[in-house]
Amino acid sequence: MTMITRLEEITLGGNRLAMPVFFPSVSTVKTALAPSEYLATLHSLRDMNQQFLVSAFDLGRSHNSDGLEHWLTAAQDTGATVLMDSGNYESYWKDEQVSWRQADFHDVLRRFPCTFAFGFDEQNPPADADAHAGLVVERWRQDQIAAGNRVIVPIVHGTPESLPELCARVAQETQVPMIAVAERRLGSGVFERTRSVMALRKALDDNGRYVGLHLLGTGNPISIALYAWAGADSFDGLEWCQTVVDHDTGLLFHLSQSDFFRRQTAWGEGDISFYARTLAHNLTFYADWMQRLRQAIHQGDGLNFCRFNFPPYVFSQCAEAFGWEAAA
Repeated sequence: MTMITRLEEITLGGNRLAMPVFFPSVSTVKTALAPSEYLATLHSLRDMNQQFLVSAFDLGRSHNSDGLEHWLTAAQDTGATVLMDSGNYESYWKDEQVSWRQADFHDVLRRFPCTFAFGFDEQNPPADADAHAGLVVERWRQDQIAAGNRVIVPIVHGTPESLPELCARVAQETQVPMIAVAERRLGSGVFERTRSVMALRKALDDNGRYVGLHLLGTGNPISIALYAWAGADSFDGLEWCQTVVDHDTGLLFHLSQSDFFRRQTAWGEGDISFYARTLAHNLTFYADWMQRLRQAIHQGDGLNFCRFNFPPYVFSQCAEAFGWEAAA
């Protein structure tokens, strides 16, 4: 088998994304502010972050007065990468799965700007592998027609055992530049999930071309680094607006505990609201963390990134799980 070179960047919708890349997610589920407020904050801090994810469900349920289209347009006008999610996460938590259908997603795709989008995923797919792959491919084709010249990245759900073959098959049949899976589908614990990422990367590479791997719902910095080491390229999560990160350890704490860490950046001393300084604090961290992680991954030094940035008790368990000390 020919060795597949890991890509340092990927081009989607005309925008070049350095990988690994983190997309701060904007949602109406389990968050303190309205989506327009998060988008306004992201736009004001665009020097630190030039990409984010927004939910098609939230866009579809919004009103003109919410200002979402304004902020999406402003973001794209300044070169930001806007990733649109299918909206199925929000429809699940708001008990609107019956009323949120693929046709609604297509309507949002036609009405709102985005750089690229995830496909409308089936979260309870058929057990038969052929039927499952066929459903994902057919959904992708329908979504791609609605999206026009914007790339649709399919989401594949399955078990840790079935996902590698399913993702490789879907990637081969669609020739997409990236494929997405939900982190929660990769296993119960972080070690099992990391091994699943390794298996996914091998299966995708066996197709003979590099396909980016996105993990849905992964916003924990330590998990991002571990999965990037294992072969994942792209991540999204709500942790940036649901928690506060300790810059010294990469560990996440309850949002209300932001006061403990306010002196780690200049934002903590500014005359701005609690939420604004916390979001700026977090985005400052993610910008630095991802830049250093990218450099390490592309220098083949992901292991040492983990060694020097994980708390010692976390690194020692990773080293035992993945044989890192023997490889050092």
